[in-house]
Amino acid sequence: MIPLIAAAVSAIAPALAKQGLDLLSGVFRGAAGKGAQEVADLIEDKTGININDVADNKLTDEQWTKLKEFEFQYQSKLLEYRQQVDANDIKSEELSEKNTENARELQRAALTSDDKFAKRFIYFYASALTLFTFAFIFYACFISQGTDDHANRTIDTVLGFLLGVTLSAIIQFFFGSSAGSRSKEEKLNSLTGRMGLDRVAQTEGSGS
Repeated sequence: MIPLIAAAVSAIAPALAKQGLDLLSGVFRGAAGKGAQEVADLIEDKTGININDVADNKLTDEQWTKLKEFEFQYQSKLLEYRQQVDANDIKSEELSEKNTENARELQRAALTSDDKFAKRFIYFYASALTLFTFAFIFYACFISQGTDDHANRTIDTVLGFLLGVTLSAIIQFFFGSSAGSRSKEEKLNSLTGRMGLDRVAQTEGSGS
């Protein structure tokens, strides 16, 4: 068993798609989950190919041919794994949307309270985090110049968290528009539709 390298996973799917291996590419889309690892182990067992080498473009023409044969021979199993990936994507999107809506309902309930602090806490909290984020951005850009590499890595990590998690969550909570909701709905519909197409393809493959 050769474990999937997390840093390589993001490059595996595009490399496979470039070679026309769309079914395999769909399996390795996203994080290195259990299904992707099982497929990687199956590829190694049946072809002797380390799927991590795909990310580094180390495969020979003969190995690419083997992968194409593998995809054709095991398309039913690959479709099952791909459906699992799509189902997990749908579940994650639904949970994310539900969590945001629950938080908004809690805030609406707080607005009916007579406690002024309870009414305004979320605004104080969001304002404080936003101000801290912009202050840290200013510090990282203009004040921290000349610090050692270790300090720079720490600053990069904190800055990435503040921008990618804290600030984006605040923006989504307060300014999540109907356009964003439509985008999520379209994404869910797309994933659901793709699962349906995969089932049809699986049925046709079994019938043939």
